[in-house]
Amino acid sequence: MKKLDVKHTVYHVLVAVYFLWVIVIGILVAMAMYNYINTLDAGLNQVFFKWIIYNFLTGTMLFVVIRMFRQNKKLNRVVLYSYTFMLGVSVTTLLMIRG
Repeated sequence: MKKLDVKHTVYHVLVAVYFLWVIVIGILVAMAMYNYINTLDAGLNQVFFKWIIYNFLTGTMLFVVIRMFRQNKKLNRVVLYSYTFMLGVSVTTLLMIRG
């Protein structure tokens, strides 16, 4: 039986959790934008603002920990680009909501 590489396994688990985070924050931003564009509930915009900030802080922590592993260069590049994209979308949404 092969010896289990715990560091490699943890890296891939963190990357999986990161991509789940990307899906969650994407849905959250889409809901916030839908609420903002259709002016459904102004009070809900404040809730979305806080949720996006808290969720983005969580994603930032995941991103930093994944970058500390320095393992798979291609996967790290995908994580970097997706994080940068979500940063731009989230900041734009936050500026529009707070506007």
